[in-house]
Amino acid sequence: MNAREPDEPLVARDATYYRAPEALRERLRGALAREAREERQRTSRRGFLLAAAFAGVAVVSWNVALLVHSPEPVRLAGELVDAHLRSLGGPGRLFDVESTDRHTVKPWFAGKLPFAPDVIDAQAAGFTLLGGRVDYLEGQPVAALSYRYRLHVVNVFERPVAPPRDEPARVDSRRGFSLVHWTRGGLEYYAVSDLASGELAAIAR
Repeated sequence: MNAREPDEPLVARDATYYRAPEALRERLRGALAREAREERQRTSRRGFLLAAAFAGVAVVSWNVALLVHSPEPVRLAGELVDAHLRSLGGPGRLFDVESTDRHTVKPWFAGKLPFAPDVIDAQAAGFTLLGGRVDYLEGQPVAALSYRYRLHVVNVFERPVAPPRDEPARVDSRRGFSLVHWTRGGLEYYAVSDLASGELAAIAR
């Protein structure tokens, strides 16, 4: 009798090999196919749930974006820039009353607006009053005051705000122009200019 290799398994040496019956082979193939289908289904369900989760996050993010960048503020910012550009369009458009004296400009608005505007004295910050006019925002009349800061024209639009409240200045930009918005004493103010936003914000202080 031949000596067995020390590491050779007994099964490998002595086992008798039989071909499995075709029915058994079919059952095995069927079981493997079912397992593969179930695994694909589980993977598909996981992918669907993951996609649904991402879609949910996207919907929430979109809704937040709509709240933050709603059409009304965007439309108003566009109106402000348009009004500023109109005022620079030629003689007689920047102001209806021309004066550097706020005590001359303020009484001019009497009877022309349903509120009394505040003619800001910002000379100490470098903003020289040029005059005032009646303009329109969102279909309503507003006070528009014109200032000069160095070589730049600044328009400040005023209208009532309800309820009356004080809010610090917020800076924005639109189409290359800086916008500063703040509220005080029952009025809200919008300053528009091609000044850098940091310089323009000084008028709110």
